This record gives sequence, structure tokens and C-alpha cells, in this order.
Amino acid sequence: MIDAALKDEATSAAHLNGTVQKYNALFSISNTGSWEYFPATGFMDCNSIHFSMLGRDIKDFDLSGKKNLDEVWIKLLHQDDRAAAVSRFMNYMANPAGMFENYFRMRHANNSWVWICSRGGFLKDEMDNLSNSFVGIHIDVTSQKQAEADIQKERMLLRTLIDNLPGTIYVKDEKGRKIIANKADVITIGAKSESEVIGKTDLQLFPNEIGLRGYQNDMEVLHTGEAISNKEEVFYDSSGEQQWLSTSKVPIFDEYGKVTRILGIGHNITDRKRAEEALNVLNKELNIKSAELSKQAKELTTLNDQLIQQKEQELEKAIAQGKFEIASEVLHDIGNALVGFGSYLTRINRVVEKNNLIGIKNLNQFLKTEQVPIGNAIGADKATALVSITDGIAKTQADNQREVGTSISELLNIVSHIQEILNIQRQFVRGHSGSHERKPVNILNIIEDCRSMLFASMDKKGVKLNINIKQGKYVIKGDHTKLMQVMLNILKNSLEAINMESSGKHISISMESTKEFISLQIADSGQGFDAETSRRFFERGFTTKKSGTGLGLYNCRSIVESHSGTFEINSDGPGMGAVTSIKFAL
Repeated sequence: MIDAALKDEATSAAHLNGTVQKYNALFSISNTGSWEYFPATGFMDCNSIHFSMLGRDIKDFDLSGKKNLDEVWIKLLHQDDRAAAVSRFMNYMANPAGMFENYFRMRHANNSWVWICSRGGFLKDEMDNLSNSFVGIHIDVTSQKQAEADIQKERMLLRTLIDNLPGTIYVKDEKGRKIIANKADVITIGAKSESEVIGKTDLQLFPNEIGLRGYQNDMEVLHTGEAISNKEEVFYDSSGEQQWLSTSKVPIFDEYGKVTRILGIGHNITDRKRAEEALNVLNKELNIKSAELSKQAKELTTLNDQLIQQKEQELEKAIAQGKFEIASEVLHDIGNALVGFGSYLTRINRVVEKNNLIGIKNLNQFLKTEQVPIGNAIGADKATALVSITDGIAKTQADNQREVGTSISELLNIVSHIQEILNIQRQFVRGHSGSHERKPVNILNIIEDCRSMLFASMDKKGVKLNINIKQGKYVIKGDHTKLMQVMLNILKNSLEAINMESSGKHISISMESTKEFISLQIADSGQGFDAETSRRFFERGFTTKKSGTGLGLYNCRSIVESHSGTFEINSDGPGMGAVTSIKFAL
């Protein structure tokens, strides 16, 4: 009997030893630290993996059974985690219920920090059901914590990007309820915060036909799985003002191919719509004015044919009698009208140029460059959809800007054509020496009017116009029409003298005034001329142009001299440009 008992005991001991070895092997393979804490003595028994996870050796710690909780655990805790970790540990021992679980950082031997997931529970005696010790495991979750931190950082970065984009961006669930809305979308809806719109459908956010239309579009995308791109929609802001939005809605599929979300992106195109409306109105007005001007041009052409048949003496006599005074006034009125048209077109062109196409292209390029990390954050399908949508927006904006720019260029060409007709008519009043009533003329206004009239030609040829006018008074008594003729003639000569293939093409206008004089200079980067040409410029009939009459500069000087002024044109030589200098005595 004794031998049998001893044999059974040996067998049990061997079985227990084998079980212990298996558990130790499992702990080693899974790199899991194990510990057992004895509340009665304050001793914590830890396996070698508990220390090796921290780059430490179990031999460096006292595991003889004495109180060692501070050395093997508490002192190794991160200072920011220590108080909470110890408090939670002690609270669990005082009230053991369920499983103990906590996360904290422990110092590695190389002074880095290791995130630990600690789990445990009380080990009870099967005989008296008393808790003798507290057992548990330690798992290194540093990589998991770092991944969570990286994901959170990427989410914050993506959310910051979404909230700071000028367009509306939102996400809806399978019921059409909003689950994400950026700042632009919240403002568009007229809400104060995102929380006011989350969980609501368009039917709830817009209780009218606008909400019904939006909800129906959502259901269409959810049921068909087909995207809606660049759909123009009208809505009203919080002040009741009509706004336009270009909207795209893209389905988001789960791993089973079911549509579970909708990604929506909208771009406010109100400014573009208003510009288009203004352009349409301008086109109608300009067509009416163009018909009127064409009629007047025909009448002036008829007058021109009649005047050409008369002798020079008869022409001068007719001018002296005031016939050309009438033509001059008509040309003056037409010129003023064209200045207004040109200025209006220029303002529209500036509005078009403000379109944030470059910003959208940069955003599109950024999304393409960062598509992989963004895809990691929100999903590859979402990132692809985001890139696709910004591609579409950039293309649409480029097409719209190009179309509006073409329309404006065509209108400016019409204005330029009418200006050419006016220049032809001015040739018939250039030699008029009759007396005119002199009225106050602001030279600044003449320069601005000429700039507006020639803007299209300069812009088309890439010539930059620089204007530098010092503070002063620039009003003289004179003939506005004739002074306008002088300025236009000089600027057109400069423009025609510039080689369109050269770089740095420019025309500069500078002006200053004193008590005695108004000084005006017009410099260009044109072909210039030699000294012999300079001496002959003011000979009646001399010209350097194939189709010129030789009367332009001759008449310009005559007009300036009739206004108590001087007129000079100089050049440092061929290829060196030219400078025209005018002085008016005050």
C-alpha cells in the first residue's frame, strides 16, 4: 500500500511538472510575462519574460519572497501612469470583481518606454475559498499603442484638412443621415455646429423641395451604386440669398460590395453663376450698342467718302465752318462709350481671374501624392473617390474659366475693332486748325481712357503697361478729343514698334507736375531708330511704316503746340527703344 501511494505521488508530481513546463513554454513562445502577488507579504513573483520585455535580467531582482513590489513594478512605471496604475491595482485587491485589466508604461533598460497590458485575478484556495494570491500576465502592446496613436494622428490631420477645405464635404449612412459634416457644409446648411446636422437627412435639414431633391439623389446613389458628378443645385443661405452649389455624390462599398456610405463634395459656384449672368446681360447690351455703333460707322464712312472727294482747301474750309467739329463730337461720344465697355469687361475679367483654380489643382495634387496614407486612414476606396472628385472639380473649373475667358476676349476684340473704326475717322479731323472752345481737361483721365481702349491689344501681345504718376494737378484747358488722339497715336506707335518675339516687352508712362509745367514721358522697349530718322520724324509725309501716311507725329506735335506745349521723341539707337516727351505750360 505504501509503495503504491508513493508511486501515485511520484506520478502526480511528474504530471504536475510536465504541466508547469508546458505553461512555461507557452509563456515563452507568446512572449508573455507572468506574475503572482502575495498581499500578505507584499511579494511579487515574476517570470523571466516579465523582465526581458523591459531589457532586464531576472537575476538582477530579489525574488526570495521578501516585499519587492516597488522594485519589480512600481518604480519602473512611467511617472504619468504611476499613481493611476497603483490606485487601480489596490482598489481591485480591496474589491475583487471580474477580471483585472490595466494599461501603463514601464521603463526599458535603454530608457525607452514599453506599453504593457496587465490582466489578472485572484487565485482562490479550493478548500476554504479564500484568496491567497493575485496572479496575472503582462503583454507588450507598444506597437499596438503606437499604431493607435498614428491612426488617431492621421484622423486628426484628415479632419483638419476636411474642415479647412473651401468646399462642402460630408458623409451619409445607408439611410441618408449625415455622420460627418465639415465646417463649410455646416455653414451652407445654416447650422451653428456639426452636432446640429449629424443624424439628420436632407428631408429634415431642408423641409422643402430642396431637401426632397437631395434625399432622392441620396437614395438613387445608395440603390444604384452609381455616382452623381458635378450636379448644379440651387439653395438659399441663412439670410435668404440664393446660392449655387456644384455637388458630387460617390457611393462607398463594403467588403461585400454593398453601398453603406455616401461621400459628398460640393463647391460653391455662386460667383461663377453671377459672372455668367452679368456676361449675358453685357452681351445683350453690347450687341445693341454694336448695332448702333455700326450704323454710326456707316454714316461716318459715307461722310468720309464725301470729304475725300473734296480738295484740301475745301476740306480745310469745311473744317473751319465746323463740319468736322460735329464729327469730332460724335467720335468723342463713341470713344467715351467704348471706355465704359472696356472697363466693365476688364472688371469681369478680374473676377474670373480670382477663381481659385490653382488652389483646387494644388489640393488635387496633394491628394494624389498622399493617396496611400489617406487611404490607410479612411480606406483606399474613399481616397480614390476623393482624388476622382477633386480631378473632376479641377477639370470643370478649368473648362469654365477657359470658356468665360474666351467670351471676354471675343468681346474685347469687338471693342478693339470699333476703336479701329474710330481711329480711321480721327484721321479726318487731325489737320483741323479751326478754333475750339477750350475746356478743362484732366490728363489723368485721358491716360486712363487710353489704357482701357488699348488694354486688349496689349494683353494679347503680352506687353506690360507701367504707369507712374506723381501726386499733383494735371488739368489744362484744351480739346479733350485732340489730346486723346495724341495719346492714342503715341501708344499705338510704341505698341507697333515692339518686337513680339522679344522678352521684357513693356511701355512705361510717367508724369509729374510743377507750378510751371506738366511733364509727360512715354518710353517703350521697341525697335528704336537712328539719328537720321529722328531728324525727319516731323516732316509732313515722312513715315517708317509701309502703310503710313506720315501725318501722325506731325499732327501730334501740331496739336501739342496748339496747347502751349512741346513734343519730342528720342532714341539711343536701333533696338534701344524710344522715349516721347511732352510738356504743357501752365
